[in-house]
Amino acid sequence: MIAEGSRPPIRLIATDIDGTMLRRDGSLSPAVKRSLKAAAHAGIHVVPTTGRPFVVATDVIESLEHDDYWIFANGAITWHHGRAETVRGYWMQPDRAITMIERIRTYLPGASFAVEFETDAIFEHGFERLVTIVDGLHLVPDVTGALESRVQKILVFDHTRTVDDLYQSVQAAIGNDGVATYSGLAFVEVAADLVTKAMAVSELAADLGIDRSEVASFGDNHNDVSMLEWAGRGYAMGNATTDAMAAADFVIGTNEDDALAAQVWSLIAEHDTMGNGTDHSV
Repeated sequence: MIAEGSRPPIRLIATDIDGTMLRRDGSLSPAVKRSLKAAAHAGIHVVPTTGRPFVVATDVIESLEHDDYWIFANGAITWHHGRAETVRGYWMQPDRAITMIERIRTYLPGASFAVEFETDAIFEHGFERLVTIVDGLHLVPDVTGALESRVQKILVFDHTRTVDDLYQSVQAAIGNDGVATYSGLAFVEVAADLVTKAMAVSELAADLGIDRSEVASFGDNHNDVSMLEWAGRGYAMGNATTDAMAAADFVIGTNEDDALAAQVWSLIAEHDTMGNGTDHSV
C-alpha cells in the first residue's frame, strides 16, 4: 500500500450517499455538508455517486445544495445539476430489458421486479416493503407489460431469499449482458453491461482532465467496490461491507462519526499545501 502523503493532491472526490455521506437515519450531518461545500469552494470537484435514481435522490439534492456533477443509478447517469443537463447516460432499450427480466424469471420464478426510467420508476407488489414510495414511483401488476421507455436499471427482489443468494442467481441469469450489484437493501440492481460507478467516475474525470491518481472515492457497500478499486485513493467507511473494505486503500471511521467530513478536510488541507490556498469559509 502506498503511503497517503506520497500521492498527488486530490482534484475530484466521488462519494457514495447512503451509508457514507448520510447517517444511518438518512440525515445529512452539518459537518459533512460543510466539508463538502468547502472542498468545492477549494476547487475540488465533489461528485455524489449513488445507486439511487434521480427520482429518489431529490431529498439529498435539496439537503446538500450542490450544483456540480452527480452520478446516479450506479453509473448509468451523469448529471450536472446547475445546468439541469444529462451529461452521459447508459440505457437498455425496452425489448432488451424485457428479455433480461424473462431470463431472470427462469432462474428465480418467485422474483418480482422494479424498473427505473429517466425520471420515474415502476414496481411490482412487494417493493413497497423495501423502500419508501415517493412521487414518481408507480405500482404495476407486471413491469414487462409497462415497459415503453428506455431503462436505466432493473431491480430484482424476492422476500424468500437472502441478497447474496439473489445476487448469485441474477449473475448466473444475465451472464455478461448486464452488471448486477447491491447496496445494502434487499434487492439486486442490474444495469447495462459494463456500467459501474468506476466507469462513470473515470469518464467524468477524463472530461475534466483529471488523472485517476487525483481522484478519491468513498463508499461502504458492494456497488462501491469498483470505484474504490479504480480511484487513486479509495476510502471505505468503518461500517462498510467486507468486500468494500478489501477494495479500498484506507478504512476510516463510520458514517455515524462524520468520518467522511474529517477525511475531506484532510484532503482540502493537502490541496492547499500544494499551492491552491483558498478561504474555506462557507
